[in-house]
Amino acid sequence: MKNLQVSRGIESLDYEDLCIHQDIDMPVGYKPPKFDIFNGTGDPHAHLRAYCDKLVGVGRNEKLRIKLFIRSLTGEELTWYTRQDMQNWRTRQDMADDFINLFRFNREITPNRAQQRIYFEKIMGMMGQKFSELVKMGDFLEEGIHSGKAQPMAAL
Repeated sequence: MKNLQVSRGIESLDYEDLCIHQDIDMPVGYKPPKFDIFNGTGDPHAHLRAYCDKLVGVGRNEKLRIKLFIRSLTGEELTWYTRQDMQNWRTRQDMADDFINLFRFNREITPNRAQQRIYFEKIMGMMGQKFSELVKMGDFLEEGIHSGKAQPMAAL
């Protein structure tokens, strides 16, 4: 039935198709913790560390760790997770690798404290300018920082 529905562009509403790892049960007496929610911003590695830290009581059950990860996502990140083929994730590490690769840009574009000062000083000096000019300056500063041409005063 699933193949017929998918070929017509209709997603199945069967429990077996909606539930991720329906064959996995929570350990008796286990209450899942309240996980921090990842919304696509911030460091995905830090999110995974916080997530793993809250898995006390799960033990080494890889499928249960993967199943619980959905509780730490929202928005587009949740949509990404639910559209994955769970057969590709044999271990939590497989899932973590895909998650980190998807959100790698978050770690690459997040300015450090020294870079934030450069942004702040230049952008504040442009108060009253058109928004399009602020965007151009931001792009210019970012390129300068990444290429090493712009440095914070403390580094000089």
